[in-house]
Amino acid sequence: MKTFIIKGRTLNCEIVRSQRRTVAIQIHPDKRIELKVPLLYNIDEVEPFLVKHHRWIFNRLDAPEKKTHEPKKYVDGELHYFLGEQYPLKIEAATRNSVTFINDVIHIYCRDVSHTSVDISFLLDSWYFEQARTVFKRCAEPLMKQIEKYNVFPKSFTIKKMKTRWGSCSSKGSINLNLDLIKLPEGCIKAVILHELCHLVHMNHSKEFYALMTAEMPDWKVWDKQLKFL
Repeated sequence: MKTFIIKGRTLNCEIVRSQRRTVAIQIHPDKRIELKVPLLYNIDEVEPFLVKHHRWIFNRLDAPEKKTHEPKKYVDGELHYFLGEQYPLKIEAATRNSVTFINDVIHIYCRDVSHTSVDISFLLDSWYFEQARTVFKRCAEPLMKQIEKYNVFPKSFTIKKMKTRWGSCSSKGSINLNLDLIKLPEGCIKAVILHELCHLVHMNHSKEFYALMTAEMPDWKVWDKQLKFL
């Protein structure tokens, strides 16, 4: 364990040497800081590395613990998010499977009301996907027009289930958006789409990248906070 004073703040870091070529830092859920360094790495060079990444480190250390959510049961009356608001499910018997949103209720019609939670989850996700195609397109179109002045254009947009990211952008310009974004407010959706579009200009998270984000959406940080804690 080695202690560093970074920007007036004490950081106790566990140093782990291994046959790697670069330095990596990991903030564990218990706020323990682990630094992974090459076998022959000079520990005196750690402090400049920590200074360079101090904002990221402090943000991770100060972030509240994530709330644990009980798994959904997909039963009648259970609340589910759609565009930032929670609405109850109404599961009803019908001649064919379908989902509609009427009077602030998500109606799930099933040929067999004894369907398992997996079946209901599949029907709900299918409906979410149809809504996402419409909403994401509506949110993306004006943002794409904004970003055109930098002479960049996305190759494609794909909606998919993602466990650890709200979105991603490949070096070839293919953008992926997490289906679960449809559960969040439109401001969050726009912030994620703009984030990925800005990667077409800066394929990193540099100062220039965030300056571009602010230039194109001055209030993006407001929505970004909701992304982290919803």
